[in-house]
Amino acid sequence: MYGVGRSRELDSFLRERGISRVLITVDEGVVRHAPYFKEIQGIIAKAADCTVETLRGSEEPDYDYLDEVAAKLRQAPRPGLLIGIGGGSCLDMTKALAVLLTNPGHGIEYRGFDKVKAPGVPTLLIPTTAGTGSEVTINAVFTDKKEMRKLGINGRYLNATWALLDAEWTISCPISAGMDAMTHTMESFMCRQHTSLTRVFSREAFRLLYESLPCLLEAPDDLRRRQNLLMAAYLAGAALFNSGSGIAGAFSYPLGVNYHIPHGICGAVFLSSVVDFNVAHGYGDYAELLDLIEPGSQFPAAAKAQRFALLFRRFCERMEVPRNLERWRVGLQNAADIERSLLPLQGAFDQNPVAFSAQRDAPVLLRRHLS
Repeated sequence: MYGVGRSRELDSFLRERGISRVLITVDEGVVRHAPYFKEIQGIIAKAADCTVETLRGSEEPDYDYLDEVAAKLRQAPRPGLLIGIGGGSCLDMTKALAVLLTNPGHGIEYRGFDKVKAPGVPTLLIPTTAGTGSEVTINAVFTDKKEMRKLGINGRYLNATWALLDAEWTISCPISAGMDAMTHTMESFMCRQHTSLTRVFSREAFRLLYESLPCLLEAPDDLRRRQNLLMAAYLAGAALFNSGSGIAGAFSYPLGVNYHIPHGICGAVFLSSVVDFNVAHGYGDYAELLDLIEPGSQFPAAAKAQRFALLFRRFCERMEVPRNLERWRVGLQNAADIERSLLPLQGAFDQNPVAFSAQRDAPVLLRRHLS
């Protein structure tokens, strides 16, 4: 379902499908700061028996928290539909809770790919940030606190049954959240496993993000552009899980686990440096993206790629992407520990279109963003 205000049709949506029991899993920040939630909750309650489970939004979820919430929900009557309303962490929780209501055991038992044996409770995901694209992916990411690393529950049965993209939910969302979608867009475009189809998604997502994100700095209440960002995040998510990620996304995982840097903005910190690295090593496909923002350029592909790298760095600066990790108190004193945590990520780095070594190149790129 797509469009500004489409959430107001949820009562009809439920009646048409004969759904009489609904559980809403909602980010605590949405409950506190989005008046729209109370309005939509009332509309849902007109059509179904509706309960609400408020999820913490202060930090990214871990398996212990997933099990805690799942144990509570297993004691209640099973709903006919889970409606997840929130950012990527909330939506990931909703997808994982849906399968834990129909599969026994602890969440970590399903860590990895295609470990879930039975379909979960149907889900409807409503993103309140134009960032993760969780509503279209088959992943739900959690931190294993014992091993201090992230690896989610992934594969069949982890997709949402339905998604609803309604810009009314994003009004209180910081525009910077869109940089998570930009990371997905750029990395799905450039990764070695891209296809002609995924590039259709990546290019359109990039066009929408490049056009709409900066404009919202001046007009943050522009619902048309916010709706465009939701579409961009959706397309970027579709591109990403049908192709693969890359360097910036890989960096964000150990930094998020060990230093609690938000995943979306952490990847964006490194993104323009990854573009610079690739262009410096002869990667020219960025010329395709330059054609979207400066159509008619007659430069050779290599010059177009260089021009794109310059414009993209300016874009990141305009979006106030941090140049370093100082605000999270991460600096050169942490470099050695971070470099060790990057060594196991060579498989992710190998998705980059030009060779990138965890031992040689990762420390150089990392230290550019440490003060």
